[in-house]
Amino acid sequence: MFSTFWALQIFFSKLGFNAGAIVLSFQLLSTIIAFVVLVIVILPKVRSQFSLLFKNQRRLFWKLYFANGIQAGFGTCLALIGIALTDAINAGFLVKLATVTTLMFAWIILKEKLSALKVATVFLMLLGAYLLTTKGQVLIPRPGDFFLLSACVCWSFGNVLVRKFLKDQPIQPDVVTMQKPLASFPVLLVLVGFSFFYSGSVVGTNQLLSCCSFSSSDLIYAILNGFCLAMAWIFLYRTLKVATASYMTLMSMLTPVIVTLLAIVFLDESLIWVQVIGAALILLSGIMIYFSDLAYA
Repeated sequence: MFSTFWALQIFFSKLGFNAGAIVLSFQLLSTIIAFVVLVIVILPKVRSQFSLLFKNQRRLFWKLYFANGIQAGFGTCLALIGIALTDAINAGFLVKLATVTTLMFAWIILKEKLSALKVATVFLMLLGAYLLTTKGQVLIPRPGDFFLLSACVCWSFGNVLVRKFLKDQPIQPDVVTMQKPLASFPVLLVLVGFSFFYSGSVVGTNQLLSCCSFSSSDLIYAILNGFCLAMAWIFLYRTLKVATASYMTLMSMLTPVIVTLLAIVFLDESLIWVQVIGAALILLSGIMIYFSDLAYA
């Protein structure tokens, strides 16, 4: 479910940007919509536990808030900057490196075993993601690549910290999910403030730092994107509550396959044989993970 909603989020974002949406404005509106969805869907169920967590376990509350700020706040913003400053081919492959960084953090922080099966699966998935997103072309380094790599580190580090803090705690994952937009807003608001003063003085960031303009043509996509973002957050932490961080990040590699199918059906994009091989490698890796003990080892 996490992979599906993440794929839908990417798909609706693509439609929004095709309609002329501004990156920062689109992300800010999507986060607000996601917050509203979480308030409606999960807050009534977890309000009392959320309040008790803040009152009785304040240290844990702020630890989780810190982890969410890294994952949802800094990770998302760094990714947006990277996507704005690099080629789509580079971005499509580099975000998949979050799989490697998550496995490394899970090994170091959570002491999850770095088995030969994991290493082999990561290799197959990265190879499949490379073929699927680049069509076998050579990656040409761009300035934005550094920001995308930094985003992968933030996503991985934040997710592993949440897994560490939740592992032995009788806390519903939806309580932590409720923190994500709250932890994202400070980072986004800093960027909004930055946009009013420096949007015209930083080379190559005018589109990224322009805020805040909205049009009716991309509003519907921002709403759909925000809904999918909220649902992806919900299923992300529900997965981390019951399964290992390694399992979560490996299974999320199914996302580019779902995105590709949506693009073929609705965006009139096509696949070449190299991309078909890449998608097959990702699916094969997912099957290997599903029938292994990686989820609970």
